[in-house]
Amino acid sequence: MASQDKEQAGKDQISDEREERNPFTETGKEDVTAGHGETEPFAETHEHKGVDTKKPEDIAEGLAAKRKRIEMDTEARRKAKKKKSKRALRKKQLKKQKRDYKHSLKLLNVLDKCITDEQKNEEEEEREEEELIKIFQEQQKRWYRYRSLRRERLRAMKLLREQFVKVIKKFEDYYRGVFYDEDNEFDN
Repeated sequence: MASQDKEQAGKDQISDEREERNPFTETGKEDVTAGHGETEPFAETHEHKGVDTKKPEDIAEGLAAKRKRIEMDTEARRKAKKKKSKRALRKKQLKKQKRDYKHSLKLLNVLDKCITDEQKNEEEEEREEEELIKIFQEQQKRWYRYRSLRRERLRAMKLLREQFVKVIKKFEDYYRGVFYDEDNEFDN
């Protein structure tokens, strides 16, 4: 009984039923992998000694194949890295171009605004200059009128002076004449 308990202790009754129903489980001493083309890992070792019995040429070929695979993997990694770095570089260049484009647009807008402000300032200066020219012309007209009026007044004053001088001379002549006549009368 003890031997039966030991046999059943390692096995579970439920798992035994599943194994019976599962067609993929091992049914005997057959190798499960043999049907799929797989071999045992120690197939090329001597069964009794456990020593590897491969020939040195086979080992060299295996190592060369392994080296070739490593080199191919390394080359593939380099190419992938190169592509990745090219993509990253291209991405950076595109980002830089976008940034430069945005900055150039901002610069164009600022320059445009600066040019329009400068044009407005020039127009205002021209208007102010035109106004100053008009004011200056008005002042010149006024000054010309003032000078012409002053000339006219001076001419009129000159005429009046001449007339005054003539009248005074006549008056002096008349006064002398009257005075001379009176002196003559007193003398007589």
